[in-house]
Amino acid sequence: LVHLRPDGRHSGIEATGTVGDHDGRHGGVPGGDHGHVRCILESNLPYSNHRVTLLAGGVGGARMARALRTVVDPGLLSVIVNVGDDTERYGVHVSADPDTVLYTLAGAVGPHGWGRADDTFVIMDELDRFGVDTRFRLGDRDFGACLARTAMLADGHPLSEALAASRRALGIDDVAVLPASDDPLRTWLRTAGSIEWLPFQEYFVDMAHAVDIDAVEYRGAASARPAPGVIEAIDDADTIVIAPSNPPLSVWPILAVDAIAAAVRRHPWTIAVSPLFGGKPLKGPADAVMRGVGLPKGTAGVLSAYEDMLSCLFVDVSDRDDIALAGPAGVAIEA
Repeated sequence: LVHLRPDGRHSGIEATGTVGDHDGRHGGVPGGDHGHVRCILESNLPYSNHRVTLLAGGVGGARMARALRTVVDPGLLSVIVNVGDDTERYGVHVSADPDTVLYTLAGAVGPHGWGRADDTFVIMDELDRFGVDTRFRLGDRDFGACLARTAMLADGHPLSEALAASRRALGIDDVAVLPASDDPLRTWLRTAGSIEWLPFQEYFVDMAHAVDIDAVEYRGAASARPAPGVIEAIDDADTIVIAPSNPPLSVWPILAVDAIAAAVRRHPWTIAVSPLFGGKPLKGPADAVMRGVGLPKGTAGVLSAYEDMLSCLFVDVSDRDDIALAGPAGVAIEA
């Protein structure tokens, strides 16, 4: 059970779904969210009308948004989403992480945590027939959403307006979902021991993140500006939450926008949820990527990834021994 306000308005609400890339085996709250939603918000019980802003990317970010939505008053949750994974495929603009957040909040996400539920793949099958490489699979409904977005962008609308249109079309009226930036910002990774750089989706999907990497860069970040409403969402929030997402691949692209990083650093109450369990993700390459870019192992690496930003870090119970890192790091650690 999770609570936000002392008046009991949210008492008895269960956090639904899982948070992070795990299978629900961890934590004491239904849905396997470690009890983090409860702890994050109960730490501020004296507040009413509590505003929460989540920095999110990937499946972990989408599920964290879904869990927070169960305890935050309608209209008071904002989700700032990574756009470093955006790509052009089959002639359409794919916003992978924003779409994953939107589909999850709409209850329409696919069984693997991305894409659309009950989707068909007629377009992919037809492209296969014509010899097109379709390792990057877009279902028909997903393709239609991307096509609508592409048309809006071609007509001169910014990405934030296109995502707002998608949010309305999916019936989400209680959560603000904002791209980190309307400007082009893309994540590229360098393969270990070489000079070859790969765009994110080529590394993650086409190559199934099977190669080691030793550097990540965020092309376009130097000139990227926060999308409308992003800085306001951070400044006006009572609590900033960094989702249990892959730090270098899902959160750093957001923080690569200087004005966003500065806003998070000056906020008095920023909390992160570790994506690791016993020092490792249950799936995905978070530990390998963190190691590749030179971060320490385990919880120490998560602390280092968000240095000078955090008030508190929530870790899985299997990492409770890492609470000892709290003193040296100057950050409270809860398991």
